[in-house]
Amino acid sequence: MALRRFELTTSVPVGPRAAIDFLVDITRHRRLHPYLVSAEVVASGLGPDGSWQDWRVVERPRLGPVRYPIRFPARVVRTADDAMRTSVRAAPGCTLVTVTRATPVTGGALLTETTEVTAPWPVTGYMTGQARSAHERTFAALPGELDRRR
Repeated sequence: MALRRFELTTSVPVGPRAAIDFLVDITRHRRLHPYLVSAEVVASGLGPDGSWQDWRVVERPRLGPVRYPIRFPARVVRTADDAMRTSVRAAPGCTLVTVTRATPVTGGALLTETTEVTAPWPVTGYMTGQARSAHERTFAALPGELDRRR
C-alpha cells in the first residue's frame, strides 16, 4: 500500500458554517464534481465525532478516452460547524479521506481541504491524479455556485 496527500484551498463568498452546510450534502456537488452521477443517503446518525451520513455514490471517471462507472460507499461526518471529514472506499484497498476546514476571511470563508489517498502502489498515482483533478475542478467552480445560491 502507498499513501499520497494533497491540499487545496479556495475562497468562497459565504461564511464558514454555510460553506460546510453546502459541502456535507453530496447531492449539491453534482454540477461541480466532474465525475459525480448520483449520491443517495442510506443511513445517518450521531457519533462521537459529530453527525454523520452514509452515502451510496456513483461516479464516471475517465481512463484515457473511456468513462467507466464506479459505485462506492462514502461517510460524511460534520465534525464541527466549520469542519467535515469524508471517507470513501473507492475500490478494494483504495480509500480517500478528506478533511475540510472553513476559516472566516473578509467577505466569506477560506476552505482548506486535505486529502489522503491510500491504494496499492500500482494504482496510487492514478487514484491520486483522478481525485486531485476532480477536487480541483470542484473547488474552482465552488465560489460561483455559492455566490449564485446567496
